[in-house]
Amino acid sequence: MHALSGAIKKYDWGDVEFIPRLLGLPVTGEPVAEVWFGTHPAGPAQLSDSGEELGSLTGELSYMVKYLSAAHPLSLQVHPSRAQAQEGFARENAAGIAIDDPQRTYRDASDKPEIVIALSPFFALCGFHDPASSVGWFRAMGWHALAECLESRGIEGYVVEALTGSTLTIPDNLPAWAANLRDAYPADPAVLVALTMHWVELAPGECLTLTAGTLHAYLQGNAVEVMNGSDNVVRAGFTSKHLDRNELLRITDFTSCASPVKRPINGAYPSIGNFTVAVHDAPAHITADSDTIVVTTTGLAFLLRAGESYALADGTAYATTSGTRS
Repeated sequence: MHALSGAIKKYDWGDVEFIPRLLGLPVTGEPVAEVWFGTHPAGPAQLSDSGEELGSLTGELSYMVKYLSAAHPLSLQVHPSRAQAQEGFARENAAGIAIDDPQRTYRDASDKPEIVIALSPFFALCGFHDPASSVGWFRAMGWHALAECLESRGIEGYVVEALTGSTLTIPDNLPAWAANLRDAYPADPAVLVALTMHWVELAPGECLTLTAGTLHAYLQGNAVEVMNGSDNVVRAGFTSKHLDRNELLRITDFTSCASPVKRPINGAYPSIGNFTVAVHDAPAHITADSDTIVVTTTGLAFLLRAGESYALADGTAYATTSGTRS
C-alpha cells in the first residue's frame, strides 16, 4: 500500500481553483483541468511511502481515476469500442502518425467506457433526445429548417448534415446554455448537434455512464471520473484540438435515450468497464479486496487490507496494485 501523487494536466478549459485547493497546492491563476491516477504512459501516478518517493506506478492497471474540474466546455466527443480502438490504433500506426502527434485520434488500443460522478453542480450534454420530441421543440422555437431535416432524415442524417453539410444554420433564439456554446465557439456546427442532445445538471453524487458510442460534452463543474485506462477521444467540436468528424460519425450510437442521469444504489455505481466504483461517506472504513485506488474529496477515510489501516487526508489517494514500481 502506497500513497499516490496524480499526474496534473493543465488544459485551457480547467478551473483555476478547485483542484489546487483540493490538493493543497498554491492557486496561481493557471487552469488545472485534471489529475490522473493510473498507469497510462501519458501520465502515470507516482508512488510514495512515508514521504519517500518510489517512482511511477506501473504494470497493467486496466483503469484510471481522475479528478476533473471544468470552467469551460470540453469537446463534443465520443469514445470507441475496443474493436474500433484496436483498428484505429493500428491504422494510424501504419500511416506513420506519431503517438504524440496533435493530429492523431487513436493514442492506444483500448476502449474507454467511463463514469463521471459530480462533486459540485455539473453540467453536461449526453445522448440524444427522442427525435419526435426534438422536432416538436424545434417547431415551437421557430426552427423549421432544423425540424424538417430531423423529421425527414432522423437523428443520424441530421447530425451528418449539421457537421458536414451546408443547409443548416444556428438559430439566434437559443436557450442560455446553447447560446453560451455559440458565443464561445462561433459558427461551430456542433451547436446544431447539441440541440438534439440531453442537457443535464448533475447534483453532487449523481453520475453519467458513458459506454462506447455515447456522444457527450462536459460543460462546467467538478467531478471524479473512472474509466478504462485509455486516452482515446474522437472529437467533433467545441475545441481547438484535432477534429475527426467523419470518424465520430462512423462510431457514434445514434439511438435516443431517456434521461442519462443515474444515482448510486446502496453506495454502488453502475459497472460499465474494467472497474467497479463505490462511494463512502466520510469518515469511512473501506475494504480493498482487489487492485484498488481510493481518492478522497472531503473528510477523513481509512483503507483496510489484511488488518492494516491507512489514513487518507483530503485530496490524497492510496492504491493497492499488482504492478511494479520503477
